[in-house]
Amino acid sequence: MASLISHAAPVQQLTADTNGIVRIEGEAEGETAAADQGKLRQRYLLLQKEKFNWHCSKSGCNYMWNEEAVPQVWGNLSIQGVKVESERFKFYSDWLPLDSETVNPDQLSFIHEGRTSRPLLVESPKETAYGYHALSQGQRITVIGRAVNGHLEPIHLPGEEEDQRMILIGGSVEEMLSSEKETQTGILIAAGFVMLLLVPVIVGWIRKLFRKLQTLQS
Repeated sequence: MASLISHAAPVQQLTADTNGIVRIEGEAEGETAAADQGKLRQRYLLLQKEKFNWHCSKSGCNYMWNEEAVPQVWGNLSIQGVKVESERFKFYSDWLPLDSETVNPDQLSFIHEGRTSRPLLVESPKETAYGYHALSQGQRITVIGRAVNGHLEPIHLPGEEEDQRMILIGGSVEEMLSSEKETQTGILIAAGFVMLLLVPVIVGWIRKLFRKLQTLQS
């Protein structure tokens, strides 16, 4: 992902012969009309609602992001005159704050901020909750997608299923790369921890193998 982001070709606009992975920077434009009716007080250019399910493990219970659920997306976004459309977006910006300015007062009692490190609107206690990503008019953003004959299309991301194509949206390239590096560091730490747990098992396998070889030789 970091390589994909850093190698995206910066362009100011798309022409009929523009193709490949591109990066467009500028202000978000469009009609401020996107909202989750009855829940959010404000409207946005683009709004993506992500699903979370209640999950319990040895470390405790909390709402965990459901990566298999298709998010709900509202709004029409453009940047530098280029339409940005996708069934799903990968956001690198913060989650939409859920407070008295963004959420109807009668919904405030259903806001959850736990180990998920993001504000969630609880629909069913200990069952389902939702988090939001949003873009407002004039917000400075960076968009990465695939240019095909002058149009911007979602791209298949490394590690994702083939049918899960997305357009990347962040505040800047630096923000995107920083996020990816943090993710990579977390994966490496987790992998190292797993390897430490497996060392005794591997040593046991080697000892058994040596014993079998010694038995065969004798």
